[in-house]
Amino acid sequence: MRRTIAITLALVLGGLAAILPRPNSLPEPLAGLIIDQPGIESPVDASIWYCPWSQANAGRDSFFGVVSLANADVEFTFPVAIPGEQADEASAQTLGPGAAMITLSDIAQRGDSPGFVEFTDGPAAAGVTVVGEVLTADNCVFQGPDEWFFAGGSTEPGEQLRLRLFNPFPETAKVTVTGFSEIGVEALGELRSISINPRSWRDIDFEELLRQRQALVISVRVDEGLVVPAMSYTHGEDEAWWVGGDLSSEWEFPVVRTRNLEDGAIVVGNPNLADVTVTVDLYTSEGPERSAFEFTIPGETPLRFDLSSVLNEAVGVRISATAQVTAAVVASGSAGTAVTGGSPAPARVWLLPGLRSVGRNEGTLWLMNSGFEQVLVTVSELTGTAVVTSQVLVEPGAQVAVSITEPDALGVLVEANNPVAAAWSVVGPSGIAFSAGLAVVDE
Repeated sequence: MRRTIAITLALVLGGLAAILPRPNSLPEPLAGLIIDQPGIESPVDASIWYCPWSQANAGRDSFFGVVSLANADVEFTFPVAIPGEQADEASAQTLGPGAAMITLSDIAQRGDSPGFVEFTDGPAAAGVTVVGEVLTADNCVFQGPDEWFFAGGSTEPGEQLRLRLFNPFPETAKVTVTGFSEIGVEALGELRSISINPRSWRDIDFEELLRQRQALVISVRVDEGLVVPAMSYTHGEDEAWWVGGDLSSEWEFPVVRTRNLEDGAIVVGNPNLADVTVTVDLYTSEGPERSAFEFTIPGETPLRFDLSSVLNEAVGVRISATAQVTAAVVASGSAGTAVTGGSPAPARVWLLPGLRSVGRNEGTLWLMNSGFEQVLVTVSELTGTAVVTSQVLVEPGAQVAVSITEPDALGVLVEANNPVAAAWSVVGPSGIAFSAGLAVVDE
């Protein structure tokens, strides 16, 4: 069945916040890991992961989950936003394959605390879940592309959009922030070649800078040094943080909508000058609807399409485009608000750091098989001392939800005999969050 879909548009840019200095010492990345961050080319040196949105104060706390396929020592560093102050530090160990965790409030309680995580061996990965007043989660990132893209936010009344630029390195960095929306390319000359001091971070609030945009795609181009950006979107009482990525002509989203997310949508941004044709495949527990939608996106234009015509409660999506685009999930409803990027390709091995169920928060693993062959998946719930495994059969064109039941799970390892896509969600009284998995690349 083929349907056309109308173009609606959303996302944002805004005002500038303060520059916060960082202390003087910073470990150099270690070598030897090959992990594929969604939208980012897999580097050889991926043993240090950056987490720009972690925070701990009276109303919020951050859970750091780390997973590794090998025995590893793990070091956590949280710079202090006061010149000359030493960073707060913590350490843990993983028994590979295994997982470990820390709680930020046990180390520091001073609000925003961007930090980084370093492993001595791997493949390994880290993720952060913020709990308390809100519930949000995503993977930490390693060094990414020269230009990061963010799709998924908006600046309609009652919404807030904030870009964080985290410079964890000892040299000053410069970036240029640009964007386009439903009204075209945005005039953001004041955000051209802005500086981020060494070992500090800077926030840009978009709801004042670019008001009442329905669909906005933001890009961060690194001109000098290195910067790790992240985006925050507040809608209603919940907040979502997510990391940007590179462009791709294909994107897979194992979860776009689930229970109590009435407004599940995909935002696709076309940064090219020429038009792009996009085809959307749908995947549910009942099977695929390939080429369910097809539409054309004009150059330098975003498109937002919802899934209101799809009756299934849980939906996964695969996007194919005639040129490279950026894409993200934006879902909201009575459960809260969730935003995340996708994965450019399926894989046989996935790491999902931080995926767990604890207290009233329930974690779910989402598997999607966009191929034409049956896939046998081994799911390993990783704790600090044990590995609890189960097997799941994913039929061609199907989406499968796997509840995480091991009470001590701190992350999940997925291994499959054929490529699949993996993502996870967590839902609780204070909101919901989506996160794409991290593919382990064949050497």
